[in-house]
Amino acid sequence: MEVRKAVNARRWLTAVAGIGGGLFLLVVLAQPTGLLTMHPIEQLLFFGIAVTTPLAMRLCVEEDRNGQISQLFTIAIVLQPIAILAAGFALILEPGLVAIGLASLWFIQTFLLAFYGLTRWLRRPVVTVEEICIDAGLLYVPISAVWLLAYCLDYALLSFDRIFVLLTAVHFTFISPGALVIAGMVGRELYGSPRWRFYRRVAWALVISPLLVAVGITISQYSSSLILEAGSVVLLAGSFLLLAMISFARKTTYSRLSRLLILISTSALIVTMGLALGYSVGRLTGWWALSLTQMIQWHGWLNAVAFTFCGLLAWNLIGPISHIQPSGIPFSHIPWKWHMGPDFFQRINGIDNSNAPPPTGIVDNLMDYARQNFDPGLIAPEITSFYEHTADHELLVYPEWQPGFHFLARIYKQLSRRIGQMNFPLSPDTYETHISSAIVPLKDELDGRQRVRGWVRTYTKTKQAVYVAAYSSHSYEQCRYMNIAFPLPFGNLTSILRLEALAKHPHSVLLTSYSQRCQDQGVYFASRLLDIRLPINETISVFTSDTIYDGYPSDFPIGTIIAEHKMWLLGMHCLTLHYSIKPTANP
Repeated sequence: MEVRKAVNARRWLTAVAGIGGGLFLLVVLAQPTGLLTMHPIEQLLFFGIAVTTPLAMRLCVEEDRNGQISQLFTIAIVLQPIAILAAGFALILEPGLVAIGLASLWFIQTFLLAFYGLTRWLRRPVVTVEEICIDAGLLYVPISAVWLLAYCLDYALLSFDRIFVLLTAVHFTFISPGALVIAGMVGRELYGSPRWRFYRRVAWALVISPLLVAVGITISQYSSSLILEAGSVVLLAGSFLLLAMISFARKTTYSRLSRLLILISTSALIVTMGLALGYSVGRLTGWWALSLTQMIQWHGWLNAVAFTFCGLLAWNLIGPISHIQPSGIPFSHIPWKWHMGPDFFQRINGIDNSNAPPPTGIVDNLMDYARQNFDPGLIAPEITSFYEHTADHELLVYPEWQPGFHFLARIYKQLSRRIGQMNFPLSPDTYETHISSAIVPLKDELDGRQRVRGWVRTYTKTKQAVYVAAYSSHSYEQCRYMNIAFPLPFGNLTSILRLEALAKHPHSVLLTSYSQRCQDQGVYFASRLLDIRLPINETISVFTSDTIYDGYPSDFPIGTIIAEHKMWLLGMHCLTLHYSIKPTANP
């Protein structure tokens, strides 16, 4: 079955959850007959795999801006019924190679889900905690599969008794694609509301607390102290209790069924988290004791059916929308080499020798970037000329490495010189000040984007490459972005820049990678396998020479155009490149 569109994927997962529910009921009804036996905790785990996981996956289905869903997630969607059957038989069979082989299919499925969660997280240009809840839920799923493998192997993983090995698998089956996905849906609904700030703090605690609980319980196996276990459980249970409190007051526009399901889910969450707190504090203080049987009967099944199942049903009916830009940024697919250098585009046979007029600048027309709050027509003619006729200009560069980065700059210089890419100068008193540039037409079919051109910048005296970049642009939601790919080994570094007018200098222009929700800009490492938003940012401020600009180096010649290129790594300002730009006809 080929699943491409989100609507088909959701229908498929609805059917899978229904089939999984039918299989679960068959298992339960077969217990008295003796045809097959499954321990109550095994039944709990199977319910999570067969019913709640496909419901959670249904909430994770997302269309990109081209109306498609991730091919990786498509594979996981199609394989979910097979994974359910494999996990079910693994639980029915006695521990052994066959059971391990079947459980391995579930592990592969969880790995696909985790990798999909990782791709969602890494490609996002901004930190969005409600979406990170969903990502973390997908990333935690393989932990349940690892413990299921240990259970089918009859192996006391981390010295846990076999029953606790199974309970750990159950815990991560319901906390991951269940509770955390529900928390993400709550966040989508609360975004922009007065409760958003409160939710953000609770959500971050929810993301980290499942792992803290696992670490606390593990340490308690090797230590007589139960403080860390109790503290982590208090954080987890307390966070979910707070989530229940802010989830009670919902929109009245929801259907009656949705409101009823949310009421059941949040009420059950209060009970189950109260039991979790009671169990943990009782173990720590000895004031009372809840048996494991009682916890399975009340905490386990209430959490599985009333909280997770009803909660996932409710949010599937509501279908909260995401408040971030959908994926689908057109990244370059240009081939990579170990060494770029000035002749890179010739070596990959990337030059377009067609009869079409070759580009003269990094943009064809600066007016293409016009939008409601940005009018390129107000930009100084000299700046417009530079962007539309880039090759007709010469550049002088003045590097200013920030304190603390000089040592790293020397190390970086050795690498950048070797690969012939992003080869920044170390100091202004070297031969690396004067830069020559050339604009070359590139083959769109090789790159994958439209109207692609290369801008090759070299040091005039040494002929070494400074930058080798493939320039293009893309539009989304009435905003055009500059889309720049710098080929690197294994992929390319792509800078997506948004053009803005500077408030104090309306005839100047600012290019920035800093992003907000529903914007594309950012610095990414793009490859065939994965697109990663890097912890790097840059801004490029471009002025005319008659603009008052106090920060420009006094000993550096002012040209027709001056520019300030600032770069940040991990939020720290590391480098500023000051440029003086003149038409070659008027040196």
